[in-house]
Amino acid sequence: MLNRNFVLLTDLVNYINIRVSHIFHRELGTEWCFDNYCNNFNRIYIVTKGSGILFNDTEHIVMQPDNIYVIPANHTYSCRCDDYMEKFFIHFTSTIIPQKDLLSDVNKIITIPLGEGETEKINEILYAENVKSALLLRNYICRLILQILGESPDSAQSDIAIYRKYERLYKYIEDNLYADLTVNEVCRHIGFSQTYIGQKFKADTGSTIKQYITNAVLEQLKLMLLSTKRPIGDIAAELKFDSESYCSKFFKKHMGITPNEYRKRHKLPA
Repeated sequence: MLNRNFVLLTDLVNYINIRVSHIFHRELGTEWCFDNYCNNFNRIYIVTKGSGILFNDTEHIVMQPDNIYVIPANHTYSCRCDDYMEKFFIHFTSTIIPQKDLLSDVNKIITIPLGEGETEKINEILYAENVKSALLLRNYICRLILQILGESPDSAQSDIAIYRKYERLYKYIEDNLYADLTVNEVCRHIGFSQTYIGQKFKADTGSTIKQYITNAVLEQLKLMLLSTKRPIGDIAAELKFDSESYCSKFFKKHMGITPNEYRKRHKLPA
């Protein structure tokens, strides 16, 4: 009697996490001009009118209507509009292991022509703003990810093995991601000695637990600086830094600039 249990596929479906942080429809002019922008989320641009330019040292892409442009996480690019452009943009992450995006190893901007009437369908999905449209948008993002990854080697199996092994650790850090979170607290909660789990985690991931926590706090801080206009002090308090001053010192130690300088320099492209 056939009795196949698809354990890996079940875990992959449940562990792939797609989160959307911004969805906008905007008209832009020459103010759309940013240099050497990079962040840890993916961007989708869908041009409906006018044109713009995406470029870096190796790429020069003229953005035209009825095309979709996907800029992978951690990919540096500049952008410019010389006259007028109307577009949708969507920022999203797609992860199995937190902080490791499925598209982060894609090292170029992806251009995908849209089929006849597809721009109008996307417009209808986004403007509906209901459960059905949310599911359709999620499905659309999944299709884009699948199309971009194509036949590239699937690293998901190794990622899922690591996530399974340290799922309780990852989840505890995610649920308690504050500046005062300690390795000892994490290890005590998951029921392993700090030395034992620390050595295993470093061997499997190349990072210590402390480094992972520090990087997670830093990435959350960067995201809050760029995605909100909240005062630095409020962000520092929410992440449980002892003070705004300590938060700024922490940020400058790892980024080389203060939070305010980072916010000004990396103003979120529309």
